[in-house]
Amino acid sequence: MDDNEEVSSASTSSNMKRCGEEETTSFPELLNFTCTVETLISQFLLLSTRIPPHFLDARYDPILFDLRYFDSPSEFEAKIDGNKKLEELEDELRESCSEYMQRFFLLVNGIVVYHQQLFEYLQEGNDTLLNVALEDELGRQLITESLALFGCLLLLMEHHMSGYLREKLLVAYLRHKRSFSVGNLEVICSLCRVHTVTAFRPVESSVMVSVQKPEEFFIRFAFPKQVVGRVISCLKYCDLYNRVRYYPDSEHRSVALASQAGYMYVMLFYSVETLHDGVAMREIVDRFFKDSLVVPIFMHFTVDLSLSWDVYEGAKSSLSSFLLPSYIGDQSQLHYVKVKDLMSELCSVHLSGMKSSDALLSDSQLLFSLLRNCNVSLRWLLLHRSSADKKTKEIAVSAGTSHQIEEDALLSFLLKTSQVEFELKQLYTELIESRRTLWEENKGRTSDSIRQLSEYLFGTQTLSRKIEDGKLMDVFKNLSKQVYSLDYKDIVNSGKKLYHMISSVREIEQLDELKECLQIKERISVVQKYLQNMLQALNLQDETVTTLSVITDAVYLWGFLDKFTRRLHKKIKQDSSLVLNLRCLFLKFRPMVDAPIIRLSQNQSPDLPFVSAYYSSEYVAHITAILEIIPVMLFTILSDDVVSTLRPNCLERRIGTDNVQNFQKPGSQYHLTKALAQISIISQGIKRISGAPFGLMDLSVKNWIEDKLRKELFKRFKEASKSFLVYRNGGLEELEKNLQKLTTYFLSQLHVMECLQDLMDIQGTRLWEEEFSCFLKHSAQKEYDDFVSRREKNSAVIVPVEMNEFSNAQTFLGDLLSQILKLTKPSLSMYIEPMSGWFDAEGCELLGLRFFELLESCVGPVGMASLDSLLVKIITENLKLAFKGLKILMDARCLEQIEMLNTALGPPSSLPLLRWSSYQLMAKLPGMSWEPWVESLACIGQLQILRCLINLKLNSACKVKARAVCPALDGIFTVVSSQRDKMLMGNDKENCATTEHFLHELSKQGALCGFCVPLRTTYLIEDPPHFLGRCASMVTISQLPRYVLNTHLGTLTSHLKTVSLDFSPVVIGLGTFLRQFHPSYLMEYVQYMGQYVRITTETCGENHEHLKGAPDPTSEALKSILWMMFFCKHMEIPKDVVDSCIPPSLIAVLQV
Repeated sequence: MDDNEEVSSASTSSNMKRCGEEETTSFPELLNFTCTVETLISQFLLLSTRIPPHFLDARYDPILFDLRYFDSPSEFEAKIDGNKKLEELEDELRESCSEYMQRFFLLVNGIVVYHQQLFEYLQEGNDTLLNVALEDELGRQLITESLALFGCLLLLMEHHMSGYLREKLLVAYLRHKRSFSVGNLEVICSLCRVHTVTAFRPVESSVMVSVQKPEEFFIRFAFPKQVVGRVISCLKYCDLYNRVRYYPDSEHRSVALASQAGYMYVMLFYSVETLHDGVAMREIVDRFFKDSLVVPIFMHFTVDLSLSWDVYEGAKSSLSSFLLPSYIGDQSQLHYVKVKDLMSELCSVHLSGMKSSDALLSDSQLLFSLLRNCNVSLRWLLLHRSSADKKTKEIAVSAGTSHQIEEDALLSFLLKTSQVEFELKQLYTELIESRRTLWEENKGRTSDSIRQLSEYLFGTQTLSRKIEDGKLMDVFKNLSKQVYSLDYKDIVNSGKKLYHMISSVREIEQLDELKECLQIKERISVVQKYLQNMLQALNLQDETVTTLSVITDAVYLWGFLDKFTRRLHKKIKQDSSLVLNLRCLFLKFRPMVDAPIIRLSQNQSPDLPFVSAYYSSEYVAHITAILEIIPVMLFTILSDDVVSTLRPNCLERRIGTDNVQNFQKPGSQYHLTKALAQISIISQGIKRISGAPFGLMDLSVKNWIEDKLRKELFKRFKEASKSFLVYRNGGLEELEKNLQKLTTYFLSQLHVMECLQDLMDIQGTRLWEEEFSCFLKHSAQKEYDDFVSRREKNSAVIVPVEMNEFSNAQTFLGDLLSQILKLTKPSLSMYIEPMSGWFDAEGCELLGLRFFELLESCVGPVGMASLDSLLVKIITENLKLAFKGLKILMDARCLEQIEMLNTALGPPSSLPLLRWSSYQLMAKLPGMSWEPWVESLACIGQLQILRCLINLKLNSACKVKARAVCPALDGIFTVVSSQRDKMLMGNDKENCATTEHFLHELSKQGALCGFCVPLRTTYLIEDPPHFLGRCASMVTISQLPRYVLNTHLGTLTSHLKTVSLDFSPVVIGLGTFLRQFHPSYLMEYVQYMGQYVRITTETCGENHEHLKGAPDPTSEALKSILWMMFFCKHMEIPKDVVDSCIPPSLIAVLQV
């Protein structure tokens, strides 16, 4: 068992024994009641932190009613019936909050049933039963707890959940259940009814319970007066939990009776006449509250007596002398002075250096007294500094300021106290486990010492004293027999014998013939020492650990953890070694989990797992909130300067003596060493915390740290991408510069994680890779969702995706895509295929392969694949819009005209009768209304070209960086692609699912390696419109006059660069659109364009004059041939089809 677990389990088990575990069968009914109310409290606290926001939202007020609803339900229902808006709110409330409302009803019903059963039990029980219970230690505890904890539940309910809210929840539940015939409904309504007009205050606001006139609330759920009076009398005069023996100092009496005092405060509201009785209250105040105005009543929930008892004359007068500013000031001064002195004493204690048990056992009383005083002063100061009374709080705080003790100093005091407590508990636990061995060792040493002393006094050796005293010799013989007869199991008799032996040795020491000899006195003192050690080992019992647990109890501090968290973060930033002491602090608060479940454990209650899980989760939540700063600190410590030092330097062959010091970089090495030392300390602290028990919750701090590092990495990636890519109006140079900066930053975070991997035993590289991939994929998905949302809002407008659609992108990839689309816009740029780049009218490169190399080095294969997937989704949306737009353009009138043209032109294998003039009419058919559709094709082609370059870069990078994987994956990819249909059709459902999963994973790997061929991809499946091939050729012929043949570049360019669309994306966009349908449409388009090429060629041969303003047949022939060659090349049209449509002689003429 771990040391921490031993300390914790020992204290827990001792607490259970202290509460009478061996007698739990004496009062099973009372024990059941106590367990039930503990469960009800935990259920309420859980519900109070999860109140649905609907019940606090004013929009839902028209459908949330109070108890007046039961007077006239029909009138309230009539307000909702027929009102569509209110009915929608009703449905939303029912769907969102039905489970919570049911749990609330079960809770309030359980509270009512508990009161009825306990009242009946106490009412029917005669005086004999009450006397027996109150005369028994466990009985007194259980009957007090069953009453007082119920009162605490009522106070907490009124404090955390106002009457208005309770009424709304109850009525809403019954309305939605549509049944009002519920048992105990009247009593439940009484529990939920508004008590006083107070605003609802959420649980996070304070742990200081403040309820106006609680006795009026308590009277609704009263208990027999005789029982209440006897319990109050019992609390007044007895030590309910036997705590006074742990606090021998009378000044600590109120702390010893703190639990009892909280119960007394609650019980007095069942007996209001006592609160008005000055004599009785004076006695109660003197015993419990004379030096404690802020009192915990349950766990960390406290009350301020100066405000709570202000309306009760007897209580107020009894408390008046302790409310004087002078008295509060004196108490504050006293404890602040103690804190200074105690802090210096704590710093002088070095338990970890105590190698001998003798030193610990001899100083145990001093150490216990020190810790007792520390906890008492800390308790008083923290409670009264949080007083709800402004004057009390100001006095306590100002006194601390005068002594230079603020919150930070108190936190340091708490940390040091918890450290000493933990070390002392650990040492005592080890001693208790080894006490039998300690006893036997000292018993043997005692026997040897007595024998050696006897030989020295009465022996015949040369150095012996040779004393002739028969009586003294008999005394030593008797001592030897007594030591031999000592039995460790017989604690009582062995203790008596040891006391007698110690006194006998002291008498021997005072004999005249022996006390003057230093050698004899030294040997006698050794015997005394071993006898004392035996006595101390005999007295080492579990009670020692119980004492430590009682005097170090810190359940009341739970409410201060939120305030401490911010200050702890600040302190950890200033001194990372503080992480080493966090384990001690967390274990000090461990009783938060153990205290509420002691009775449930004794009773083996079935509710134990629920209650334990609730408090454990709250405990762990506070721990993790404190540890939140560690991941941030790790990245802060490993700043860019430190990371740059980690990178290896190029070694020179020779280093001059003058440059040795500069080469060593002592300043950088110092900062690096300091940073690594800090991380090592943090790692050690995390390891210590990982070995500590945190209730029933399995908290793996290492895994938790890894999760937080993931989140911090993701956050840093997101912030960096926003800060480096904000210049949306810059050109290629600015874009590449930002990418280089971003690459440097991403690599620096990788170096940080590699360093943490070595120092903290975490998989840093894997974390970085996974989070970087997650960041990129999330960016792509988020941008696509935003894109679809924008498209849905403008669904009536059919326009292609343009650069300005991503101009306000909120993600990294969206911002990057915005700039890429801007630089490659078809109307402002020209794509030159041989150079794989975009250029402007002056021939300056706008975007090229160098950019994609920088992009790949920045975001890696995952980033490139994520950008590619985003482009796939955008292309798909654009194709849908293009298809929708084409269907609108091809209305009945348009189809009629196309049909007439198709008849006039005849089959593609023949030439039209009207020759060239037919196509001149055809070119005029697509008017201005077709321009948006052509622009959408250009945008699709632009995105397709980007996909092609991305996959080209992915494939080349894969071949370089994964030489072994790439060929193997390529082979698998090729084989599987050819056999895909057979694999899916030849399997049953189970095997088919496995095959589909395999193919899906294989496609993902193929995407990372650039095996995708965008121009072969089918993005959607739709039924083609009529005359699709003829329509596509018609649009092509209408676009050709806008271009001129540039023989130098080997492409088509435009006369007006700012108006016409770039040639390449239009052709590829058109081919991609046709690719979405049956392959025959691609062939049909090629055949129709072949017909056009032949007729223009024939027209050129005739050499007749063409009409004014009509295109030149010669240029049209060359342009159409180039268009066709470009189209057939990228759409992979078979060569025999191309040759059948375009004579090879014409292609040869163009190539010349």
